[in-house]
Amino acid sequence: MKVPSDIYPVYFLYGPEDYLIEEEIQTLLNQTLSLKERGLNFHVFSGEEQSDQEIVLAAQTLPMFSRHRFVLVREADRMEEERVEGMTEYITNPSPSTCLVLYGQTMGSWKKHRKEIEKVGKVEEHSRLKGRSLISWMKNRMKEKGKTLSDESADYLVEVVGDHLHDLDNVLEKVFLSVGEKGTIGLSDLEEITSEVKVSTVFDLTDAIGRQNLDKALEILGRAMESKAVVFRKEEQGSKFGDPIPVLLSMMAKQYWSMLTMKEMSSGRRDAGEVAKELGTSPWNVKKLLDQGKNFSKSSLREGIRKCHRTDLAIKRTGGPKDLLMEKLVIDLCRPEAPKNPRPLGKR
Repeated sequence: MKVPSDIYPVYFLYGPEDYLIEEEIQTLLNQTLSLKERGLNFHVFSGEEQSDQEIVLAAQTLPMFSRHRFVLVREADRMEEERVEGMTEYITNPSPSTCLVLYGQTMGSWKKHRKEIEKVGKVEEHSRLKGRSLISWMKNRMKEKGKTLSDESADYLVEVVGDHLHDLDNVLEKVFLSVGEKGTIGLSDLEEITSEVKVSTVFDLTDAIGRQNLDKALEILGRAMESKAVVFRKEEQGSKFGDPIPVLLSMMAKQYWSMLTMKEMSSGRRDAGEVAKELGTSPWNVKKLLDQGKNFSKSSLREGIRKCHRTDLAIKRTGGPKDLLMEKLVIDLCRPEAPKNPRPLGKR
């Protein structure tokens, strides 16, 4: 197996984006050892549990039937300072046939030895991907599979699935497998996939209310009340609550506040992307809220917020039947606003 010449003898990879770190570790492992060579030359240690002597001994051992040995130390940031000091002699003069990879959420006690590591190897931080960086990652992921993912579609996935790369990669793989020969992935393809993996979500409940879809809203409400679970993301298990009503009420009110805010901010015909940037949300979410808000006037949105507040007070003060009060609230919120000046019957 030909090993690239740019493999360093020591790496320190850290940060909260564990998906990217694991991906880089796998790349380094594939570059240094073949599958056959790993049985005798691949070692995994816990920095928290195992001693510095064990790690150094493995790193100093010559590889067997291979040009390289690969030593991975997880939880390196949890190593006590004394054990870190015990490894510094090896770090300053590492074995040229070993690739030692230290991995942690932070640098921990290794921080003051960063320059020593960088003299012989590489220190790399992997921060969480956000905004354009996250969208670019998703688009590149699909490009590698021969597919095109639009910004709007990527925004939609982030809003529905979340920004964890593991979750997004799983959904992107499902999308890839479902679209067949189709080259460009549209919102309809994504909505179909995400709807298959969800139970019922706060997102769907507020969406149904925003669209005045009473039957769907009551169905989702009933399911949440029965299971006592509220799902915040389409790919996660329901978060269990002894009483899900406070969370549901809060999210309903938030939806009305969001629609009202969007309505007021977009009244000057501002671009959705401009509004999204100012609010720190995605253009897809702005468009969704603007679309939902078309069913309401500003006065009806304010009234919806007041109704959520009154229901909350009624439940807390009177101890009334929560299920019935929640159903009444959903019915009231889904009810279309009556015309301000209805035409008398019989007149045309």
